[in-house]
Amino acid sequence: MMWLSEQPADEEHAWGHGKAEYFSSAFEGLLIFVAALGIGASAVERLLHPRALEAVGVGLGVGVAASVVNFAVARVLLRVGRERRSVILEADAHHLMTDVYTSVGVIAAVGLVALSGWQWLDPVVALAVALNILSTGWRLLRRSAAGLMDVALPPETLRRLEAVLDGYRAQGVGFRALRTRQAGARAFVTVHVVVPGQWTVDEGHALCNRVEGDLVRALPGGDVTTHLEPAEATRSARGG
Repeated sequence: MMWLSEQPADEEHAWGHGKAEYFSSAFEGLLIFVAALGIGASAVERLLHPRALEAVGVGLGVGVAASVVNFAVARVLLRVGRERRSVILEADAHHLMTDVYTSVGVIAAVGLVALSGWQWLDPVVALAVALNILSTGWRLLRRSAAGLMDVALPPETLRRLEAVLDGYRAQGVGFRALRTRQAGARAFVTVHVVVPGQWTVDEGHALCNRVEGDLVRALPGGDVTTHLEPAEATRSARGG
């Protein structure tokens, strides 16, 4: 899916293939969901039919080693995913972090049982871990659905774009119909630029080029499209 999302636009996909990332993210979220349900079911069974822990030393050793490795890899994936705005890498990072949560839960449960002798603590901790993993899976599924539904850019990004437009508003240029959407690592912005009707085509075109350039600088890698409108037509459309 990462390879597919990086493919350039073509005749059938004029906006590129960035949304392929959301299919991968949704699948990982579903896998996390299934894993959490499996852990929860096993925990309920152990809660109803308690059994003594077996091979505690080996279990702790494997748990600690797995936690350290998975945590280190997950942090790298999360950092690179955020830098490259890659939904797939971030989903992979969260997937690995669920393994970390599971291993930490194992270590905590074994330690508590060893100290207290209460066998029921093991499945109770497992249920808590399952609920935490369910929450992670739900967030991934919700984010994937939002991307497929063309969710708007985050508020902090919109504030950067509005700050650019405010600079032009101070010069008497108007804007309307600002629309944004995220497609994987790519961000798309469209906005109507409102200028006096007596401007020439060259003047309006030059202004739109400047606006697009400034917006792209505020949104590296973004795809910005402007539409020029005369102020008179805008007032007429609004009933002014």
